[in-house]
Amino acid sequence: MKNSIILIVDDEQNNRNSIIRLFEDYEIEFLQAENGAVALEIVQKNHVDLILLDIKMPVLDGFGFLEKYSQLTLKPDPPVCIMTAFNDTATRRKSIYLGADDFINKPIDPVELETRIASLLRISKFQQDLTRFNETLEQKVDQRTKQLRLTLDQLKKSKRELSKAYREMIGRISKLTQFNQNVNSLNLYQLGLCTAALGWLIGLPEEDIDNLHLSTQLYNIGMLALPEKLREAPMETINKDEMRILSAYTKMGSDLFKESNIPLLQQTHNICKFCEEHFDGSGLPNGVNGETIPIEARLFTVAKLILETLKHFKENHLEYVRNSLREHSGNLLDPNIVNQLLEADDVLENLVQDLVES
Repeated sequence: MKNSIILIVDDEQNNRNSIIRLFEDYEIEFLQAENGAVALEIVQKNHVDLILLDIKMPVLDGFGFLEKYSQLTLKPDPPVCIMTAFNDTATRRKSIYLGADDFINKPIDPVELETRIASLLRISKFQQDLTRFNETLEQKVDQRTKQLRLTLDQLKKSKRELSKAYREMIGRISKLTQFNQNVNSLNLYQLGLCTAALGWLIGLPEEDIDNLHLSTQLYNIGMLALPEKLREAPMETINKDEMRILSAYTKMGSDLFKESNIPLLQQTHNICKFCEEHFDGSGLPNGVNGETIPIEARLFTVAKLILETLKHFKENHLEYVRNSLREHSGNLLDPNIVNQLLEADDVLENLVQDLVES
């Protein structure tokens, strides 16, 4: 009971004084209220460890106090001990229902009162300790949460920077493939845009669409491993043995990106490896067919055909592209992609127009 504060709520001054005298040798500070209304003001302005509450009082009785006291947001709520001459069951039940913690009958027995107060003050101290512990815990959790959020933000920033870095790296590497090109070669930037547009048309995830713009531009990087003379030779002059060597560029290019966990590099691997395959299985070097060919490679093949068609025809671009798509649907090209593109004629028209003007 050391350094405790007890609020006595009783309309009789003599009753309050008699309780205070019983504990004059203890380190207890007593606050006094002659009715419930005054008591409510005190508990909202002062720290209190225990409330000794009479029932029958003017202005606001003990029951009225308990009703209003339960609506306060005190942390912790000091325990309430009812002091009453009423010893009936109804009074006790109503008091418990309204939030009282204990009872002591009037006239008050000093020993019983000391015992009850000692017990309730221990409970009050436990509640205060628990409240402080919870507040400390909440502060620590809040600090840890802020630290975790800060760490997460830093990780997200690092991830964005890393993604930007490896995308820039791929973009720079793609410039190497320009050494494979002559004046009649396809524009790799347009090839990337066209493939990405086709990816959007068939509903690929946004990340895959973004990656297609870069991965497509690396499709022929394996050519750098081939003899320069063979790379520059016209196709009609190449014999079967040379064609077998030439087609090996797909494996050489795809090997640069195999076994990667990065989506962009996985996509690049698939385009490099399957860029010469045909939907009907007549392509090189492995003769795979249908949906065995990864979707990004099938999209690439459609985009490549569109650009090759535009390169050879200077007028009526849209009609030539439509005819070329129909002609190669099911053999060179995935017919499902072709059908979706032809059905979305406005998309095809805008795509062709953008490619012609760029």
